[in-house]
Amino acid sequence: MNAFSKHLWVQFKMDIRERGTLLTYYLVPLVFYFVMGAVFSSINPLSRQTLSATMVIFAVTMGAVLGIPVPIVKMRESGILRAYRVYGIPGWAVLLIQSVSAFLHLLVVSIVIFVTAPLFFGASYPQSFPAYFLSLFILLFVSIMIGLLIGVAARSQSMATMLSQAIFLPTMMLGGIMFPASMLPKTLKALGRLLPATYIMQSFSGFAFRMPTDIDPTLSLLITFVIGVVAAGLTVVRFRAIGKSL
Repeated sequence: MNAFSKHLWVQFKMDIRERGTLLTYYLVPLVFYFVMGAVFSSINPLSRQTLSATMVIFAVTMGAVLGIPVPIVKMRESGILRAYRVYGIPGWAVLLIQSVSAFLHLLVVSIVIFVTAPLFFGASYPQSFPAYFLSLFILLFVSIMIGLLIGVAARSQSMATMLSQAIFLPTMMLGGIMFPASMLPKTLKALGRLLPATYIMQSFSGFAFRMPTDIDPTLSLLITFVIGVVAAGLTVVRFRAIGKSL
């Protein structure tokens, strides 16, 4: 446990010093939040009701889906995973360290948004704080699992970037973050139902803010969690296959 804690602390500091990670986890999401928070709250005052939730979904999705995969591919291509295996460090520990480190970074950003949105933009506080943070933790779980799955599935850094963008961009446009999913045409709305962000947005809206939703918020939370579990299972299967070739 002591070795794990030391490894986690080293990984956390390495993430902070890595320019790409710092941009993906902190700088870009927070700049987007401050700019779009001001725009949304001035153009459409109703958006203040769920502003903290929408911005948190953006920040977490960007950090996990764009920030996690490429470093994992780099470790595989550079032989770091093989070196870990030679020195008796199990592969699952590497993924676990990456997951916990990402969780801590994204949790910090999420709390910054949660605290500052009401102060800066007049955003509403959730009607249920436990429901809000339960939704947040499940959002972190599913996003990190998807990031790990992309990282172990991609055969190169360029492929990892393409797969990440293929998840991130539709999430922003079809997940009900930039505008309500009810405004989308039926076809695009159906495509949005394939994305976990759609369900977690429904959960935040109905479960935490007590707003009317298209999907039952409890069911939405359950679906999001199941997606995360499936992604975790596929990650384990794929990572074991990679381990045999190292």
